[in-house]
Amino acid sequence: MTPTRPERYHSIRKAIHQEYQDFTPGERSLADLILNFPGELIGYSASELARMAKTSNATVSRFVRRLGFENFDEMRRLAREEHELGAPLFLRSGANSSLADAVNAHLANVTRNLQETIGRLDLPKLQSLVEALATAPRVWVIGFRHSYYLAGYLRWSLVHARAQVHLIPAAGETLGESLVDVAPGDVCIGVVMRRRVANTIEILQVAQSKGARIAVITDPGMTGTEAFDWDLRCQSRTPGPIDDHAPALALIHIIVERVLAKSGTASRTRLGDIDDLHTGLGEL
Repeated sequence: MTPTRPERYHSIRKAIHQEYQDFTPGERSLADLILNFPGELIGYSASELARMAKTSNATVSRFVRRLGFENFDEMRRLAREEHELGAPLFLRSGANSSLADAVNAHLANVTRNLQETIGRLDLPKLQSLVEALATAPRVWVIGFRHSYYLAGYLRWSLVHARAQVHLIPAAGETLGESLVDVAPGDVCIGVVMRRRVANTIEILQVAQSKGARIAVITDPGMTGTEAFDWDLRCQSRTPGPIDDHAPALALIHIIVERVLAKSGTASRTRLGDIDDLHTGLGEL
């Protein structure tokens, strides 16, 4: 029989906070450990957590039942689901590593992510995106949350290669005000890294319904992109709470470099005009 999760809880943290005042001292030690490092639930057994919290197996069993779970495995299953969804607290590690070890581990992780991202690129598809970006009447770049800043970097980079590149949502504008001018022949790029805004797919579909061709730069876990023209996946996982965006930045760099090369004389003239304005204005 499959255990049924208590309906009143959507997260381990919410469950613990709601019951915290009624915990015994031993249960509070266990609660404090989980609240500080909830990701530990995934990798440890009930006995190991009891030892780390300096309490007993019986206390762990009472703690689990007080939260409304049938057993420890059911509570750990919920923690694993939150981990897979990318909840930052569930990605925290309690490991007390040295700075040198942390830097080396970070380098190794970024290297793996870059190799996996670049190794899986569909080069003909990427080339067709580059050609579309070089020739489309307008380019629209969409991003929310942390993806907004990646989208902003993509937009800032592309304006060196061509005109009519717009970031959505624009400052102070609603989505309707930002999307109203999307037209047939345009290209819309959604930067949609994980822990994404729930209606991002629908927003891109609106741009698609207005005749734009759609590209997504996203992580391997995104679904619902089958009807879009380009689907570029960037590995972003890390052992900690902050995703690795180096592969996404590297992909953006490749795209912009190729658009500059594809645009040829037009992009070189534009870069020259930008530099002339910099000089005339004394900006740099």
